[in-house]
Amino acid sequence: MDTGQALIQGRLVEILSAESITLPSNTSGKIVVTVDLTKQNDVSGNAGDSSYSVTVNQAYISVITSGTITQDDLNNGGYIYQLPIASFVSTATTATTTNIQSLFSDTGWLPLSLPSGTGTNGGSGWAQYRVKNNMMMISFYNINCVNNVNHNQIVVIPESLQPVGDNLRYFSIHNYNANTGYAYPVMATVQSKGHGAVVYGMWNYSEVANLTGATGTIQYPIG
Repeated sequence: MDTGQALIQGRLVEILSAESITLPSNTSGKIVVTVDLTKQNDVSGNAGDSSYSVTVNQAYISVITSGTITQDDLNNGGYIYQLPIASFVSTATTATTTNIQSLFSDTGWLPLSLPSGTGTNGGSGWAQYRVKNNMMMISFYNINCVNNVNHNQIVVIPESLQPVGDNLRYFSIHNYNANTGYAYPVMATVQSKGHGAVVYGMWNYSEVANLTGATGTIQYPIG
């Protein structure tokens, strides 16, 4: 198994170095990435210390040769989720594998964090994200940014889901006034990894003074 990442129901699983697995002979089945919340991770040291380390036991590669794949809802009381990444057929001495070109991740819509001081107008606004087929989708409505530090901070993106590369990413959104129904153009800046996690807006300040109704949808690949 080569290095790579998979996002399984909001949990980032990453293979940091190539791994080898042994397939049973004279059979067929699937190779899966397993998230198993019945197991405990091994922790040593104290968080924040240089000696602090975690051995992850809750995520691993496994082989399924019989029965059905288990795909519990890990966010609603489930314990095990198996993501198939390849199928195989083996003999006594050889094995043939085939990549499964399936939906690698679909988190469904999840809530996004707001920067300190950012809120919604009358509780009517919202901010969500979804990862599907390695694409990050961000959608927000009626977000009021007046009371945050720079008066333009809209949402906070988890670091693992930020764009990769040295350049920032720019998208067209709007400053929506729910009272008048008018939307003013705004440029949303999405920071790449290592440059900050806040999505912020830039607009024509002479046209409208404050970003009181940030509204838009943003999409980009995370790989």
